Amino acid sequence: MARVLLIHAGNIPHYRVPIYGYLSRYLQRYGINLLVTSDGIQPGSPEIIDFQYAQTRLTVLNILRLIRKSRIDAIIDFMELKHKYLFPTYLIAKGIMGRKMIYWGQGLDLLDPANRIKNLAYAAEQSMCAAIILYAEHLRKYVPKRFHRKIFVANNTLFLNYSGLSKGLTRERVLSEYGIETKKNIICMGRLQKRKRVDHLEKALLYMNRSDIGLILVGPDPEGVVDRIKGDNIFKLGPIYGNKKFDLLSSADVYCLPGAVGLSIVDAFHCGLPFVTEEGDESAEIMYLKDGVNGFIVPRGNIEALSQKLQLLLDDDELRRRFSNAARQEISVNGHMDKMCSGIRDALFFALGSEY
Repeated sequence: MARVLLIHAGNIPHYRVPIYGYLSRYLQRYGINLLVTSDGIQPGSPEIIDFQYAQTRLTVLNILRLIRKSRIDAIIDFMELKHKYLFPTYLIAKGIMGRKMIYWGQGLDLLDPANRIKNLAYAAEQSMCAAIILYAEHLRKYVPKRFHRKIFVANNTLFLNYSGLSKGLTRERVLSEYGIETKKNIICMGRLQKRKRVDHLEKALLYMNRSDIGLILVGPDPEGVVDRIKGDNIFKLGPIYGNKKFDLLSSADVYCLPGAVGLSIVDAFHCGLPFVTEEGDESAEIMYLKDGVNGFIVPRGNIEALSQKLQLLLDDDELRRRFSNAARQEISVNGHMDKMCSGIRDALFFALGSEY
């Protein structure tokens, strides 16, 4: 049985806890024993830890002790360049201890893709890897071509077991709980930061000038973005988690995130919501969005185009149903957890080679 250590820098967010549980069970079927280590788990996480977990203050010494004690064969690197222990861990674990290193990420910093110093550091990191796991196929272009032979793709996704509104619960009842009475509703959910251009939704709603259309904003507001948004039929609900979050998604009509598409598209598609965004921001998860099939991509900053596509989906029930079905189909196939896990499995097999 191969023994693999996944180093997750910092605290593990609550949404990744069930991902690691699923991944651990999946790899076990292929003779791979997974151990996860991190500085801790996000405080207040309701998720049950059902995988091998070793909490420790991540330092070079602590990581190396864990590698030796647990007789680790390969290390999955889910660290960032900012962590001072990253390169020393590579140099000792790979160079001295002879362990296989596997990179898992986006290939570079998508928020700063033109930073030459960072890109050189990423290339140095990837040069020391036995395999590279990317969040999406289109990110391959950010990895130097000389490393392409060792690239594997594990579509970035979420572990979701929400099966829809519970018996007796209707969309109208869910919406009324939050004082929402508008007939059709656009929803935006997640960390509502400036880079997500949530203010474009405010402008689009004003442009539409429709009393029957509401805008639902859900999530923490660390930069005070939502505080500055004003207007009729705008519902600021703050953070909502668990099944209540998915009940609310299932009760809306269209999901819109003008800025960079992240994992929120997985939640939206799982609940059958067509997705509308603006072009110009690179992300791994944009792979799920098929323009004109399960959502729309409009020119960046074009409020008129954004408004028109939103109104089209809200007013055309048949088109919205077709997009909704396509969204569910996309995420059930390409966003399935097995798709992600198989990419990681193949990378481990490649790195470990004939030894296992």
